[in-house]
Amino acid sequence: MKLVNYQYKKTSKLSWVEVFQNPCPISVHTFQTGSVIINLKGTLNPDHPRARDVEDQEIGVPILAHWIHHHEKGDFLLDVGLDSSYFKDPCGGLEGSSVDEYLQGENENIAHHLEKRGINIGMVFLSHLHSDHAAGVRELPKNIPYVTGKGEYKEYQPEVHGDFLEGLEELFEIDYSRAQNMPFLGPSVDLLGDGSLWAFHTPGHTPGHSSFLVNGMDGPVLLAMDVAFIGENLKLGVAPSDYTWNTEVAQETLEKILTFLRLYPQVRVVAGHEV
Repeated sequence: MKLVNYQYKKTSKLSWVEVFQNPCPISVHTFQTGSVIINLKGTLNPDHPRARDVEDQEIGVPILAHWIHHHEKGDFLLDVGLDSSYFKDPCGGLEGSSVDEYLQGENENIAHHLEKRGINIGMVFLSHLHSDHAAGVRELPKNIPYVTGKGEYKEYQPEVHGDFLEGLEELFEIDYSRAQNMPFLGPSVDLLGDGSLWAFHTPGHTPGHSSFLVNGMDGPVLLAMDVAFIGENLKLGVAPSDYTWNTEVAQETLEKILTFLRLYPQVRVVAGHEV
C-alpha cells in the first residue's frame, strides 16, 4: 500500500462563528449497512464514575455510512460500512485470527444504497480503519481517492481482522500536524476548500481517528463517529472503552466535543452507531 499525503490548504476562517455564518449547498444522508452486537458495559467505560452502575447488557446497533452531496462538488462518503459479503457470512469471508462478526439484511450493503440512488462517489473519507467502518471498500470503485487520518494504516492488522482494503493501491492520509487549530476542536481540515465539510482529529478510539462536521444550509451537523458509539456516551459524558486504543485520550476527546456542543447549540450531533 502506497501512503500519500492528502493535499489541503489551511483555512482562512479562524472561528466556527465565521464558518457557520457561511453555510454551503451540502447535505448528509445516512445509510444502514448492517448491525453489530455490542455490550453496554464497554460501550460506556465502566471505570468512569458516571458509568459504574451500567448493566452488563448486549445491544444491537447499526453500522453506518454517510452520503455527502455537495451541489457543486459532487458526492462523497464518510465511512463505507459493510459490503454484501456479510449477508450470508457474519465474517464477510475474511480470514484472520480475530475476525469481527456482523449482521446484515438483504440489500443493506453500501453498493446497493449507491446503485439504487444512482450515486457516483468521487472520494471516500474514512474515520478510521476498523472493519465496520471500512469493509465496504471491497465493493466500491478503486480508481477514486480513499482518505483517512495519518497513523491509521499503521494500526491496520489484516492478519488479525482480515484484509478488507485489498485492491487499494494507495491510501491518502490527513496530516493533522499541519492543520489549522480551530476553537475547542483543535486540528481541523477544510476538506473541500469552501468551508462545507470539515475533518478534525479525534484520537482515542484509534490514534488517527477523525470526526466530521457538515456545514449545510439546514444547519451544521457533527458526525462524532466512534468518539461516541451511542447517544448515551454524549448524554452521560462517558467515552467507550471497548475496541479503544487509549481510554484516557478517548475521554479527553469526548469532553472536547461536548464543550464545543455546549458553545454552539445550533450544531446537531450524530453518534457513530445511531441513526
